[in-house]
Amino acid sequence: MSCYDFGQVNDSQREAIQTTEGPVLMIAGPGTGKTFTLVKRLVYLVVEKEIKPSEIMVVTFTEKAGKELITRISNEFIKYNLNLNLNEMYIGTFHSVCLRLLKENSEYIDNNDKCRMLDAFEQTYLVCRNIEKFNLLGCYSKHIAGKSTWKQALEICRYVNQMMEELVDIDAMEADSDEDMRFLAKLVKRYKNLLEQNNVMDFSSIQTKTYDMLMKYPQILAQIQKNIRYIMVDEYQDTNYIQEQLVFLIAGNNKNICVVGDDDQGMYRFRGATIRNILEFPSKFVEGECKVIHLDTNYRSEPEIIDFYNRWMENVDGINLFNWDRYRYAKKIQAGKKPLYKENSVYSCIGDSIETEKEKLLQMVKKLMKNGNISNYNQIAFLFRSVKSDEAKEIGTYLEDNGIPVYSPRSDMFFERLEVKQILGCIIMCFTSYMEDLKNNSFIHKISDDLRTYYIDCLKQALILIKADKSLKIYVDKVKQNIENLKEESDLCLLDIFYHFIAFEPFKGYLQASLKENVIKTRAVRNLSEISRMLSKYSFLHDMHNISADNKLTMPEELFNLYLKYMIQDGIGEYEDESEYAPSGCVSFMTIHQSKGLEFPVVVVGSLGNIPRKNSDPLLYSAENRFFHRRPFEPIADIKYFDFWRLYYTAFSRAQNLLVLASKRADSKYFGEYTDRFTDVEKVDIPTAFVEVKTVNYKHVYSFTSHIAVYDGCPKQYKYYKEYGFAQNKMFHTSVGSLVHATLEDMNKCIIAGKPERVNEVSIKEWFLLNYKSMQEQTGYNLTDEQQENALQQVIRYYHHRKDELGCVWKAEEEINLVLPDYILQGVIDLIEGQGDTIEIVDYKTGPKPDIKGHPERVEHYRKQLEIYAYLIEKRYGKKVRRMHLYYTNCQNEDPLITFEWTRSAIDTTVEEISETIRKIEHRDFEGDVTNSYACTFCDMRYVCKKADI
Repeated sequence: MSCYDFGQVNDSQREAIQTTEGPVLMIAGPGTGKTFTLVKRLVYLVVEKEIKPSEIMVVTFTEKAGKELITRISNEFIKYNLNLNLNEMYIGTFHSVCLRLLKENSEYIDNNDKCRMLDAFEQTYLVCRNIEKFNLLGCYSKHIAGKSTWKQALEICRYVNQMMEELVDIDAMEADSDEDMRFLAKLVKRYKNLLEQNNVMDFSSIQTKTYDMLMKYPQILAQIQKNIRYIMVDEYQDTNYIQEQLVFLIAGNNKNICVVGDDDQGMYRFRGATIRNILEFPSKFVEGECKVIHLDTNYRSEPEIIDFYNRWMENVDGINLFNWDRYRYAKKIQAGKKPLYKENSVYSCIGDSIETEKEKLLQMVKKLMKNGNISNYNQIAFLFRSVKSDEAKEIGTYLEDNGIPVYSPRSDMFFERLEVKQILGCIIMCFTSYMEDLKNNSFIHKISDDLRTYYIDCLKQALILIKADKSLKIYVDKVKQNIENLKEESDLCLLDIFYHFIAFEPFKGYLQASLKENVIKTRAVRNLSEISRMLSKYSFLHDMHNISADNKLTMPEELFNLYLKYMIQDGIGEYEDESEYAPSGCVSFMTIHQSKGLEFPVVVVGSLGNIPRKNSDPLLYSAENRFFHRRPFEPIADIKYFDFWRLYYTAFSRAQNLLVLASKRADSKYFGEYTDRFTDVEKVDIPTAFVEVKTVNYKHVYSFTSHIAVYDGCPKQYKYYKEYGFAQNKMFHTSVGSLVHATLEDMNKCIIAGKPERVNEVSIKEWFLLNYKSMQEQTGYNLTDEQQENALQQVIRYYHHRKDELGCVWKAEEEINLVLPDYILQGVIDLIEGQGDTIEIVDYKTGPKPDIKGHPERVEHYRKQLEIYAYLIEKRYGKKVRRMHLYYTNCQNEDPLITFEWTRSAIDTTVEEISETIRKIEHRDFEGDVTNSYACTFCDMRYVCKKADI
């Protein structure tokens, strides 16, 4: 008899869960339990069908969605008392899954694991700084020039990303008679050369390299197809061409592909997504082979809200601007729950002016709170096409001026925050030359008057601080003098200066904000943390890690007039907690795109003055017609209407209990048919409490080295680096350790691959140099000859000391996790050795070997770590762990090993001790004293904690 529990599933959900073989298309409308069904289906595969977790791949649209999925899957497995290794499943975004496949097959491809990844800003910035490599191409002035340099770089990246992700034959395009097509081809080739020269990969490259690997190496493809037997893809309407190709390649002949999505919520055309993937999915198979299942029972919204957005998508109210034809699956979402109350649930808020509109909205918020409909402002979300619009800014400012806190992290307010101006001003004051150029406007890299005015304002804010704090003035004068007098390279860098500054007021006061407060109260410290990461990234991108006589003039100008200028143009979002999308005590202001997948008791949809906009690109359209693998799909004249209707459908369907359509009366061109018949929000009078904001089902993952050990050493250090995310500066001590680890990993993997004869001092030196080069490129750290030799000798000593045991190497860098009700504990075992049914585990340490006899507590947390590893390895592989070792690679004249015997009886105590540490972390208990004074030596916060002199 089956032990699988379907729980409260409806008939459509049950069918989707049980249909495991062959292609399945789940068309899942808003609030219909899509994620619930996906999770149930995956668990059904494991529990009922006895499919190995390693045979399952689940692709999500965002990292956040992937983490939530892992949480929900782990909770289901706990119900069945299954402690499966979640790492064995391929769960994540297309990019993360592709990176894993590349890493697992790295021996076939060129140094992909040594490349540094570029995010979207870094990609554009790289192009921006090398714009001269592109702007002399023929047709550049015709298609791209005439905009700011930053916007030109954005355009280049848009074209390049599209060509790469459509798998266009660039050589054929370059040989074409059309000069526009030749221009696009040359654009792509120069961009690819730029990536190669800088040894970096962008998001498009990850997917194209994976595709190329699968096509070039049939043996890899065959092995992956054999290993991954079941594929599920979430938000399939948001996939692009290369992602579709990857899915079908990996699935192979078994065709066990389940795609899930809602064509009515396809909103990412601007990122290359195509709605045709979900609309054409059934036609990829012989007729009747693909099972199409509709999830159309909405458990989220009031019936009237559902009726309204059904009507909106059916376009039945006399507008008749377009016809969906075959470009939409016909559907009608049904209410899955009884109404919470009898009154209306859709209202309009129409004013003759923005002043009337925002006053009505303010009174509505107050009334909902006064009447007890809401108990927390976070139950209300305002959705706009852009939170940077005048409408959004005016309403947000008005609410805040009247005592309603607003959470709007993407409103481009970052650089306007006082703490940001203060810290930037303090940094500017350290560079006399830059202050002179700012005063005289005599820059090499010119800036706009607005930006120059902004930096002058930053200086004014810093001057106020210096006048109030004599010790801060002394420090600024000291740094300024040191930089002016530089004759060679110094140890001083931008992050050094930053961390000294935040030890002074008011920055030190910002750091004292309690993490138990809402996000508004911790905004200042989080913004300082963002500045630290920006300075760290700048130092890397410009290869200016230390201030020297050679760069003391160019460093500040390139920082403020190039890097930060483009940061300001691109827009920096403020902190968003992915585990709390609606912070307590604030109404949320967000874009409609940002709100996708979320739900709120009360939703106010603004931006109703927008109109469908034609967004075609003749150059791209020509390329699509001639060089894409598929011809254009939707009628070009109707695309603007399709996208407009899908966008607002997504917005309307976020509402659970109350939906309000808000605009000025003049904005009613496309919405007037609807707003005119709804009751005005002034008359809202509902005697019912609305639901609370849904708690995000998000289980945190903790690792021994990155979390447990850091917290045990110093809770405050954990708070600053892990909770706030401050960038760590000059981590030479960890860089040496990483270098030793990486080279030992290369050596062990060579043995595991069946090539022990390759392991010798010559190979070790080759691996070491490759890893050192990669470390330099990724961190900018340059070790002295003495430091390099010390690290290399650690590996060579290990090789000679363990030469006789190398044949016992069984696994290396083995990822494991322990799934518990409240968290997931994760770790990586450096080495597992053994023969037959018994094994031993080894964890490498590159620091000094502690005095275990006099101070056994110094390795106690390592013992706990190894006990968990041993427990999980025994459960997974059924082999007995005899002993556990710490191997100190830095030892020269003493035994490098510390050995523990393994007894299963200690595991419950160990898990409880670790759980207690994690409970403290999750309760935001960071006030404990440091227990590892060694950690203070390299901690950037030692000035704040007064562990070092400023």
